[in-house]
Amino acid sequence: MPTEKGLTVYQIVKDKRIADVSLTGSWENTLAQIERGETASEPFRRAIEIYAEQITAELLDTKIENWGENSTFCPENTPICPKCKTVNVRFFPKVAKCTDQNCGLVVFRNMSEKQLSDKQITNLLTTGKTAVIKGFKSKSGKPFDASLKFDENFKVVFDFSERKGKK
Repeated sequence: MPTEKGLTVYQIVKDKRIADVSLTGSWENTLAQIERGETASEPFRRAIEIYAEQITAELLDTKIENWGENSTFCPENTPICPKCKTVNVRFFPKVAKCTDQNCGLVVFRNMSEKQLSDKQITNLLTTGKTAVIKGFKSKSGKPFDASLKFDENFKVVFDFSERKGKK
């Protein structure tokens, strides 16, 4: 599980040159060519120096507000955490979680084989409940529809109170 600081750094650099994973393969290929004597090492070394200078300049130009032990990085318009009511919730591929490590609010995107959208999670965070979501699957594999809401401990639970014609 990545640390909060690691997630913060990732959010800051994910769109920058330093996070370009294609470079690793290119470098490995060039290093193999150098090892076989097919390419000179000096141009590669110089290219790495230039790259290091460029990404350092790019990172130094990055504006980070309130950087420190208790800092958070949140995109604009992310909801305030309904549990601690002090900081934002960050969205990740598998979860949405409060940026306060001590809060502990986590909303998993996958519930009963249904992938929740950003909009559904945002509704849950801002109103405490979602509209009815179709296509959940029970443990026995049967489909069902339900809303999601927070219980008194801010755990996400199913809410069947809006099912039509049934009580």
